[in-house]
Amino acid sequence: MFKHRLGRIRIFSILALLFYAVKASSGSSAHNVIYAINAGGDEVTDSNGIHYSRDPLKGKVGTESDYGRQLLSINRVSKQDEILYQTERYHHDTFAYDLPVSGDGQYVLI
Repeated sequence: MFKHRLGRIRIFSILALLFYAVKASSGSSAHNVIYAINAGGDEVTDSNGIHYSRDPLKGKVGTESDYGRQLLSINRVSKQDEILYQTERYHHDTFAYDLPVSGDGQYVLI
């Protein structure tokens, strides 16, 4: 569930390993990543060149976890991308990420 208010998207109850927002280009199947966060982790660039920012909630709200680092290997992703699936943020209440957006439009959150 998300709300769009004054050029910001507020996401509630996120229990995601990672997410990013993409804005679809008009009349095109191409997508542009406008914001990517490594939830619970530090900044990293994946094998597709997508730059994930350090979790902006680190040390502020909820709990960041790197429990997934105990896994020896995640066979479905490249070695470089494993860190995106090994960190997470969770909370026993609601929390939100405020993402800057350029205005109204269709956005996809993954």
